[in-house]
Amino acid sequence: MKHIHIFGLILFALGFYSCETLVNDVDPDRLPRTDRKLVVHGYLSPQDTLIAIKVYYSTQVVGNDPYLTGNGLPIPLANASVTLSTQGKSAKLSFNSELNAYTIKPSEFPILEGQTYTLKVERDDQVAESSCTVPRAVAIQQVLQDSVERSTSNPAITPPKDYLYTLVWKDLVGQKNYYRVAGYVYLTQRTQTSQGKFIDNPNFSNLSFRDNNRSREFLDDQDADGAQITSGSGRFFNYYSSINTNSPFTLHFVEVSLIHCEKTYYDYHQAIQNFDRDNPFAEPSLIPSNIKNGLGCFAAYNRSSVVIKK
Repeated sequence: MKHIHIFGLILFALGFYSCETLVNDVDPDRLPRTDRKLVVHGYLSPQDTLIAIKVYYSTQVVGNDPYLTGNGLPIPLANASVTLSTQGKSAKLSFNSELNAYTIKPSEFPILEGQTYTLKVERDDQVAESSCTVPRAVAIQQVLQDSVERSTSNPAITPPKDYLYTLVWKDLVGQKNYYRVAGYVYLTQRTQTSQGKFIDNPNFSNLSFRDNNRSREFLDDQDADGAQITSGSGRFFNYYSSINTNSPFTLHFVEVSLIHCEKTYYDYHQAIQNFDRDNPFAEPSLIPSNIKNGLGCFAAYNRSSVVIKK
């Protein structure tokens, strides 16, 4: 019995030691090293007023990374060579320190529907490349408007009213299409600065196309080739409520947009939205990339917009 007792203590000690070894730090020098890659982000659209391409380095998983800020954000690379090309013409983009991106005006390098553009990024001995083709614009046929009152626990308060906007359009026939819907509200807030004096501060609020924490921004024409497509509703959350007091907010207009995009744009942005960094139990997700010899996304889209004045 004594031998059994001693054997049990040995097993307990070994088990405790094994648990400790599971949480021991691993020497970073013993881990395999991965090559640092260029990370490129840029999107082309005929409606944009500035072409901007951002370039970073991929980050290291372990150890101190000289290409990260103290907040863990990637540091833009300001000494790369970034070139856009199309149909025998090319232009080198210059680094804009205010935007931390390589930029060029569309007046110098027009972005045209149906045209294919090639991007080349060079730094030291690394060369990253990609290409994209600008899709056709798809017109918004109709914007459906609605409103809904939100409940309040105080019966003396007039409940706030949210506004809903739904887009309707006709799908392009004979091809696979990918869409994104978006919108924003422009309003001003009146603030008193002194006796009898007020100023109107501008304010922009994005429409929310999320429902039960699920995004409804992205749609394709699966089983709807050439048919009429209706988006989910974009919601403007009006949080103001009071008792017998006029709202200091004045809603001026709403702009809704239909983005006809490449599959690359669609897949990348949908993956980013579905990525849940704060949930340790979330399924791991791969972020797609179309950058040869690098990471990131270079894609094109065409935007149609409707402005609704109030």
